[in-house]
Amino acid sequence: MNSYYEQIVVGSSLRAVLFAALNDFPVFFTKPEKPFEFDYFDPSIDLSSWGLHNEPQLWTTPNGEKKTGQNKIALWEHVFFVLGLKGLTPFSDFCSSLRIDDNTLTGFSDYAKLRSVDFGMCHYFDEHATYNLLPSENTPKAYNVYDRFAFIRGGKHHLDLIEDKDHFCNKIWFYPSPRLDGETLIKDACVLSILSDDQIDDFDFSETLVRLTTLQKLKDLGLRGPKNGKQADGSQRYRSFKAQAINRTKFLTSPPLWIEGDSVVVPQITEEDLVQDLGRIAENNKRILNSLWLNT
Repeated sequence: MNSYYEQIVVGSSLRAVLFAALNDFPVFFTKPEKPFEFDYFDPSIDLSSWGLHNEPQLWTTPNGEKKTGQNKIALWEHVFFVLGLKGLTPFSDFCSSLRIDDNTLTGFSDYAKLRSVDFGMCHYFDEHATYNLLPSENTPKAYNVYDRFAFIRGGKHHLDLIEDKDHFCNKIWFYPSPRLDGETLIKDACVLSILSDDQIDDFDFSETLVRLTTLQKLKDLGLRGPKNGKQADGSQRYRSFKAQAINRTKFLTSPPLWIEGDSVVVPQITEEDLVQDLGRIAENNKRILNSLWLNT
């Protein structure tokens, strides 16, 4: 006989796990959907109810310093850990796909069926590897596309962030290269572009054009590569920037417009609303949080 839950959550984004922690619902997912590493809270957000200090972080930009708060991954990890301690992640991350038939959710590995649970109501948060879920309207899709580049030459400079109003190369973060051991002044880059389905496959929005655009932005700001001797007139000569692609990842930011069913609903509550309610979510989990804080 299958286990039965009155209400469940499908999805593992920050919005999904906060919703689950607020209501004590179990969460089911395939791959844990952590926030992206450059997603930050506003410095004004109070995270103290979850034992986090939202200390301002300063980013050097061409127009001065920009202030952000704590990385969102830290809160996600705290909430996800508490859900696990309460037994609210029944399948953990063992599933590669999920399937819903009527009021039964089944998890599958790459090779076999793992387990099924029955439920009364499912709150669906756009888990991408879930089948037989809901019909949807055919709406345009938009993606946050992140391109990472390793600087082979010219990675030493003072900038941490370049922002642009254009959706292509909208933000460029520079961070100490993890390719090199120890502390280093050499920075690699991560570039955010907001693209449609058609643009992702268009060469004009490819990794090559992202790389060239990034290097051109650095040149336009007056930055140069390493010194390389003198020109005939005695002026300084510089070597050009050189970078190579590491990888490209994309995240769907405008999911299909799902048409709800009798037992599957799509919550409209936003991440911002849930973050504003962190105190109440912590209160709902205070027994575990207090025990954790006593042992830290």
